[in-house]
Amino acid sequence: MNVPFRLAVEDIEPGHWVGYVLDLPGCFSSGASLENVFSRAPQAIKRHFGWLATHEVGLEIDLLSVETSVAEQFASYTHPDEDDPDYIINAFFEDDRRPLGVWDVENALRLMTWTRNDLLALQSDVQRAAPLGKDTIAAASDILRHIANAENWYLSRLDVGLDQEQLPDDPWELLATVRSNAQAQLVQLIADNRILEKSGETWSARKIVRRLLWHEQDHTSQLLQILEQST
Repeated sequence: MNVPFRLAVEDIEPGHWVGYVLDLPGCFSSGASLENVFSRAPQAIKRHFGWLATHEVGLEIDLLSVETSVAEQFASYTHPDEDDPDYIINAFFEDDRRPLGVWDVENALRLMTWTRNDLLALQSDVQRAAPLGKDTIAAASDILRHIANAENWYLSRLDVGLDQEQLPDDPWELLATVRSNAQAQLVQLIADNRILEKSGETWSARKIVRRLLWHEQDHTSQLLQILEQST
């Protein structure tokens, strides 16, 4: 009998649910409802293994069937504070309590390299889109800055992000600067068991990795859609 892949599910924002596959860092399904997430999870897992195979030589995994189960579920909510009255509190799962081990960080750094390569592969497409109009370039630049700033913000939840004056203006340089710090800090977060609350939301090193891997892939897909629509 197959052991089901465990999902941790949350409504990360109104009308947007995400199911993180706890046994496969960087793998997730998404949809407009919990039911969408659950029904799409098997295909998302198969796609994830296919994606891994494109980056890791010799990896061959053929999943004929995939079983999933919802291990954890979190309902996000608004927690107004003086800085951001619309701030949405997102999930802190029980699985996020586990400190990162050496293998966890090695795997995260490998996945981060691959997700970043996917994003960088679009750089020439962004440059070619320049003659198509300022709106396309502006939208692409906004997405790139958002990816980088969010990554730095995640790290700041454990007080290891960069200060604003350390961040360059160019979006591609910003991505590189923040990623360099993330790579260095994750190594330092091995066995770090801190669980901190910032703006009413709970954070740990494992949650940072979970959110970082999801966020870059999610917005790389968004950027690809914008570029496809502009051609």
